[in-house]
Amino acid sequence: MKNFFSYFGISKMEMPDKPIIIGDDVAILQHNSDHFIKKDPIKLNNAAISICTSGRCRIKINLNEYDVESHSLITLLPGQILEPLETSSNFQAYSVVFSKRFIDMINLPEWPQKYLSMYNNPISHIENDELQSMRILFIILHRAASYSDNPYRLQVIENLIRVFYYGGIGIKQTTNNISPYKNSIVERFMDLVHAHYREERLIGFYADKLCITPKYLSKIVKEHTGRSAGEWIENHVILEARAMLQSSDMTIQQIAASLNFPNQSFFGKYFKRSTGLSPKQYRNNYTSKE
Repeated sequence: MKNFFSYFGISKMEMPDKPIIIGDDVAILQHNSDHFIKKDPIKLNNAAISICTSGRCRIKINLNEYDVESHSLITLLPGQILEPLETSSNFQAYSVVFSKRFIDMINLPEWPQKYLSMYNNPISHIENDELQSMRILFIILHRAASYSDNPYRLQVIENLIRVFYYGGIGIKQTTNNISPYKNSIVERFMDLVHAHYREERLIGFYADKLCITPKYLSKIVKEHTGRSAGEWIENHVILEARAMLQSSDMTIQQIAASLNFPNQSFFGKYFKRSTGLSPKQYRNNYTSKE
């Protein structure tokens, strides 16, 4: 074992703090409370595997709020909307971030089935021995990625990511595939909203898909989540709009069209009713904070 660690130049089991970025494919990063301050929501283009090793933070992922504490595994996927809320002063986490192209290149087994589970259950608790194993894997991965002269560096990283998947993430998502909703209609409604909110904002559309009345749908969603069906649909639309206004170069008219609004004016009224700001005011406020 010592020879193995020596090969990678690892003398101590201390987590590295130097970031490594390899083109547009892979980044290995360390986070602390200074990096993880409250920010507006952003739609993710990349995937990330993160382990929280100390402290805690509170985040929103696709409108669901999570308290992340030490000994947590976080899996973030392209298309999710992330919103950091708060963090403790001793928060520390480590992440491997990789592109959609890199995911396709790895070609993980059973990925489509695991993807939905990871998407719906991004936070998992890990035991101390699991945390230690992931720490070691992270250190080895960081060391391997630092060998910029190695022509097979990406292939080494690919295989180490597979170790993460086979040894931890894949197993966790098989055993932790638990819906946060305790009612099958609510769960199916949430899946439908996630799939169709860009095109459909009327409760009747979702009620028809579920073969129930709009009134009953709103009632049961409210009972189980504390929000009405209409509020969930609107929250998804507004969160997507906020993310696009913040992190894209699309015009407001283009954003309105992408969310299936008949025109920019209608979109502006819808957005202002929810946020108190017009899309232009919201974008200008965000830009002035940078």
